[in-house]
Amino acid sequence: MSHPMSMNGFASPEVRERVLSYLNRAFETFYEHTIAVDRHGIVNWISDSYCRFLGFSEPPLGQHITDVIPNSYLPQVLATGEPVLLDLLYVRNQWVLVSVVPLHNERGEIEGGFGFVATDNPSGMKPLLEKYNLMQREVRNASRFRDARAARYQLSQIAGQSDAIRLVKQQIRQAARFDVSVLLTGETGTGKELFAHALHDLSDRAAKPFVSINVAAVPETLMEAEFFGVAPGAFTGARKEGRPGKIEIAGDGTLFLDEIGDMPLALQSKLLRVLQEREYERVGSNEVRTTAVRIVAATSRDLLTMVSNGEFRADLYYRLSAMPIQLPALRDRLEDLEPLCERILDECCARMQLPTRVLTADGIDLLAQHDWPGNVRELYNVLERACILNENSSYIDARALTTLLPRVGGGARAGSAGAKSAAPAAPRLLSPRQTLDLKARVQQAEQDAIEEALQLSGGNRSAAARLLGISRAALYQKLDRGRGKELSEDQAKG
Repeated sequence: MSHPMSMNGFASPEVRERVLSYLNRAFETFYEHTIAVDRHGIVNWISDSYCRFLGFSEPPLGQHITDVIPNSYLPQVLATGEPVLLDLLYVRNQWVLVSVVPLHNERGEIEGGFGFVATDNPSGMKPLLEKYNLMQREVRNASRFRDARAARYQLSQIAGQSDAIRLVKQQIRQAARFDVSVLLTGETGTGKELFAHALHDLSDRAAKPFVSINVAAVPETLMEAEFFGVAPGAFTGARKEGRPGKIEIAGDGTLFLDEIGDMPLALQSKLLRVLQEREYERVGSNEVRTTAVRIVAATSRDLLTMVSNGEFRADLYYRLSAMPIQLPALRDRLEDLEPLCERILDECCARMQLPTRVLTADGIDLLAQHDWPGNVRELYNVLERACILNENSSYIDARALTTLLPRVGGGARAGSAGAKSAAPAAPRLLSPRQTLDLKARVQQAEQDAIEEALQLSGGNRSAAARLLGISRAALYQKLDRGRGKELSEDQAKG
């Protein structure tokens, strides 16, 4: 028998409809804003009022909920199937009241979820929300030291919607849910520290310290003290009260070890003890200290090759890489170039108090032809200099960028707006004094073809390799061989 107050227990369908209508009106009166996601956490609906409240000019449909609301309860509800009812959430610099419920299909499987948000409209709620918001401001003003050790970047601040960057963001969200070590790998300048901050911000350690240390920047003689701290009077000149190390400062938070591949072998064994036994000792002390710190490491080096060469401990590598995440190079996600440029230009102009700068279509096209060996860090440097050197213009075009990209030279992709087509380079002719040896002629023709392909592609080596019908690695080998030959000839002349 159904409960007398259940919807199926009403004798009259009219009564049932009136009750449902009343509940619906009451719900709409209490909650002003609504958002819905699918089973993967992708936003597929948002009310106009909530869109305005969040500061979006266009509905953020197709984005992951954590890109829209980084601390949303929706991922938790999708993972557990348990609703969150009448809880507080900090959104847009204020506390709001939220309820989040899962949406099940006929088979009982989770198909998505709804979030309902109340700000200050409900009667009786405004004083409570105002009190929480006042408390939040007081805590923020009184905790500047703590904030200095907090995550500075959120996942939503990392620009890009390419498949490569979407995959990385999804892996960061997954890693944040589990208390395991994470190893971020990728070329220099790909944003490893940004993603480490975002991971910490999404984890349940977000309120705890985030401590960063660049292993490559610390002298080897000071590295142990920097990590583990120094006991009182450990050596001449040491402080009487001793000094805490980065592990101790991080406490129950996150310790980010950048360029972990530069860590000496002797210290690697002590870090392994921290990961395995959760304990360490200060320099000059026999007192064993315990730690619950989470380690997130990063490197631009090939750690597996270092392991095979005996330069990195295999056991430490496998401990660190419980969750390995490879960050893509900028040249492998050029579809993110335009939003990255917009974000960087806005940041540079705001920091240098300059009027807004706009990157033109031919400027973007020119940037897309560069190899970006320094990745996003190099892009930031180029755009920052472009802002400074073009102080009297609101636009940054290909002409303004050409001198900042020597590898690209003056060429741009054929058909680019406002860019002149580059003429093919004239092949170098052999002088009568040079050998007529067939092998030498073939090598010379090969170098001429490579130079012509590089000029036609505007210096883009990937495009040049495609024009030549060879792999990018083969092109690098041929270029290195050509440079070695020129060096030998110059030495012979000298």
